[in-house]
Amino acid sequence: MNAKILVTLFVVVSLFLLVSLAQEMNRRVQVQREVRRLEGEVQEMQRTVLELENLNQYFRTDSYQERLAREKLNYRAPGEQVVLIPENAQPTATVSDETPAARSIAPLEEWWRIFFVPETT
Repeated sequence: MNAKILVTLFVVVSLFLLVSLAQEMNRRVQVQREVRRLEGEVQEMQRTVLELENLNQYFRTDSYQERLAREKLNYRAPGEQVVLIPENAQPTATVSDETPAARSIAPLEEWWRIFFVPETT
C-alpha cells in the first residue's frame, strides 16, 4: 500500500510539473512573439525618424526656402518676371492669321473639292 501511495503521489507531482512546464512554455512563446512585434515597430519607427530627419534637412536648404518664398510670399528674383496661370484655366482658341487656302485640309476633303467643287478663279 505504501508503494501505491508513492506512485500516485509521483503521478500527481509529475502531472503538476508537466502542466506548469506547458504553461511556462506557452508564456515564453507569447513573450517571444511580443518581442518580435515590438522589434518590428522599433524598426518602422527608426525608418520614420530617418525620413523625418531627411525631410527636416531638406526644409533647411536654400532651394526649399526660396521655393517656399516664391509660392507663399510671391517672392521674385531681381529682373525676373512672374506669370501667374490659374490651375483650372482652359486653353482658349486663338484666331489664326492664316488664309483658308493656307490651312491644312484633310486628304479626303481635298479629293472631294478636286472632283465635286467647282473652282471660282
